[in-house]
Amino acid sequence: MTDNLIIIVTGASATGKTTLSRNLAKRFNLSVINKDDIKELLFDNLGIKDKEWAGKLGMTSFEFTHFFTEKLAQTGKSFIVEGNFRNEFSTKVFMDIKSKYNYQILQIFCHGQDKILYERYIERDNSGTRHPGHFKLTCEFEEFKKLLSKSNYKLDIAPTLNIDTTNFEDVDINQIYDEVDKYLNSVK
Repeated sequence: MTDNLIIIVTGASATGKTTLSRNLAKRFNLSVINKDDIKELLFDNLGIKDKEWAGKLGMTSFEFTHFFTEKLAQTGKSFIVEGNFRNEFSTKVFMDIKSKYNYQILQIFCHGQDKILYERYIERDNSGTRHPGHFKLTCEFEEFKKLLSKSNYKLDIAPTLNIDTTNFEDVDINQIYDEVDKYLNSVK
């Protein structure tokens, strides 16, 4: 197994990134940095306030995610990093780490139909299982759709596995494992 691969799992909210990254981590015995885990730890230690505060902690959690990505890259070991990374902010950070530490990157881009993502987001908000620090979606579908269209979660990084998670039952996790395994065993 190669020791210099960063697997980036990215995409919009409610695309299944966290579940996929944790399944990959378990399957391949890799460490995973999860942006929302960091954000929730910040909420637990600094408190929950308003939407503006949540936004500040969200930006800070991205900064910590990038920081921890570089720290793990210093070990020379393969690992996973997951979050709703935006191209205009994160591509350069990851490419700099790739270059500085001689890493390869595999991007897994999770995406789905806007309406389904909106419904999942609302369902997750109402489930009572989401950390209370995350703000609830307050917009209607059309505004949500506009927000999604303005956010580019697919990074300018290749190679990329595009995973349509519109219907989770249609996602072939074993095929994803096979693809990741190829990269883990062929990248030098």
